[in-house]
Amino acid sequence: MRPQVKTTFLASVLGLSLALNVSLGIGYLLGADAGQQCMLDKLQLDAKQRAYLSKMRRKMQEKRETFWRRSAAIKAELAEAICAPGSGLAQLDPLLDRFAENQAGMQRAVAAHLSDVNAMLRPGQQEAFRVLLRTEMFRGIRTLPAGAAEEP
Repeated sequence: MRPQVKTTFLASVLGLSLALNVSLGIGYLLGADAGQQCMLDKLQLDAKQRAYLSKMRRKMQEKRETFWRRSAAIKAELAEAICAPGSGLAQLDPLLDRFAENQAGMQRAVAAHLSDVNAMLRPGQQEAFRVLLRTEMFRGIRTLPAGAAEEP
């Protein structure tokens, strides 16, 4: 892969990852505390669904923390590598690859979590959840204008 294409690809992946992490923040999705309204309140979950979702949320938060710790460590390594004498893209590529892989892993975990949330919903709730995903959670992700082509 050409360096410019690889850099553009990695920047796109990282930008998408940041947008997803921000817009899919599990805290926002489920509410930071019991007194705060959250998006899923619009789905009118029953007590059993809320309990199951709470358990799922705890597991997802543990996964997020693991990815965030890994991300922080890679960012620190990347900062040092950027400032090292004679540093160039060849020295940064392995770190950028590790960072992109970590972010992609986080996005897979978020997507799996959201898929599991969808699976526990009743059909009417699933439709409302689909609308929430499309209108609220992915709002920060830019899309191409109609008719625009992606770069090769």
